[in-house]
Amino acid sequence: MRRLPNFFQHAARTSLFGASLLALLSLNGCATAPRPTGPERNVVVLPQTWTTPAAHEAVTQRLAWWQDFGSAELDTLVTMAFQANPDIKLTAARVQQARALVAADQAQLTPRLDGDAAVGRGRDNSAESRAERSAAALRASWELDLFGRLGLAVDAAQTDTHSAAAALAAARIALAAEVATAYFELQTLTRRLDLARNAMLLTQKQSEVAKLKLDAGTATALDLARWQAEYAQERASAEQLDGQRRLRQQQLALLLGVTQAPKLTLQQDLLPPQAPAPVLPAALLERRPDVRQQALALDAALTRVGVARADLYPQIHLSWNGARERLAAIGGSATPQSVIGYGVSLSLPLLDGGRIRSNIAVREALAEEAMVRYEKAVLAAVVDVEAALVQWSASEASWRAWDSAHQASRQVAQRAERLFTAGAIDQAAVLDAHRSQFRANDALVQAEGGRWAAAVSLRRVFAGAI
Repeated sequence: MRRLPNFFQHAARTSLFGASLLALLSLNGCATAPRPTGPERNVVVLPQTWTTPAAHEAVTQRLAWWQDFGSAELDTLVTMAFQANPDIKLTAARVQQARALVAADQAQLTPRLDGDAAVGRGRDNSAESRAERSAAALRASWELDLFGRLGLAVDAAQTDTHSAAAALAAARIALAAEVATAYFELQTLTRRLDLARNAMLLTQKQSEVAKLKLDAGTATALDLARWQAEYAQERASAEQLDGQRRLRQQQLALLLGVTQAPKLTLQQDLLPPQAPAPVLPAALLERRPDVRQQALALDAALTRVGVARADLYPQIHLSWNGARERLAAIGGSATPQSVIGYGVSLSLPLLDGGRIRSNIAVREALAEEAMVRYEKAVLAAVVDVEAALVQWSASEASWRAWDSAHQASRQVAQRAERLFTAGAIDQAAVLDAHRSQFRANDALVQAEGGRWAAAVSLRRVFAGAI
């Protein structure tokens, strides 16, 4: 095997390096990173204030906003959900992926060094004797990022990391709201189930009274049948509420990332919910992580437009390689030779069939899509707040109205008890008054549940990073 000559003789090295240096100097004047171009942000016109005012007793909201409700049991459930919920784990894994991609893009900015070793036997033609060859080499290369392509790729990857972190914060806020909503719905369903069972016992007593009256000839079979039908309806209502409660427990278990929800005491002595102090619409965009996520995604998309445009510019690489070679006849001896080479290479796309232009068009279209997603997130945030404020206002009005109705029905039941004691009315009238009180109480419990749900919704839409 004939040994190859050294890659760079002195004259060739001088002429090649000089030509490369001249090319670098001639390009230095245009070595500017292409600026990202694309749609401008904040096309949505934000309102100055919210159309529905919040309550006067609005309280300052903390970051761990679920703690505003004063329930240690709820705090424990939210902590469990943060640790084991599958969706949170998936979103956290995406954050780790984004961080790893940043490290991969940053590595492109640094020189690369490769090692190589080879051993072989053979001959170039039948006239030559067989020879053996061994070599060990090091090769280094480095792309000069004169036009900012690699730097823009790192910037886009870092922005993706921030966007993934904002997505994780938004997922945690949504999860905390779902857990709190499920907790208060379980509390409401449990209270309603107790009322339904009490109402069922009451209608059973009314059926017994109607039967006694029928036997005494003071009531008809129709009266007895009516109360028996009422009893069947109350029993069906209790069964339905019990099914809803068990279903909500299973849904809570899914949120917690377990197969069986823990046994809850459903703390009843909680303070009445209050509305958090609302922020202005402009401040909402900086506060909500779901909006920040889309804003950062837009920034990353615009940066990648610049990366795609940078492909139109030349790419310049510095290279160096050194090898230690030995070539000798089989069984013979030879002195190892050192081979060293270095140089500068420049590549410029001249004809690629429109690949680079098509890639730029794709990136610009993706930036337009990111712009629309950002606008949609802004609109959704504003509408969410308006809807939550309306829900809170309506739930407050409903709760006050049903509280008044419950107080009135309780007074009617107490008056009926006094009249029955005085002999002015019979027991059936008293039972009717108590049934009306149960209905009003059930409606009040539902109104209270709606009030808790509205309080959770308000805190969700105004939440910051957690």
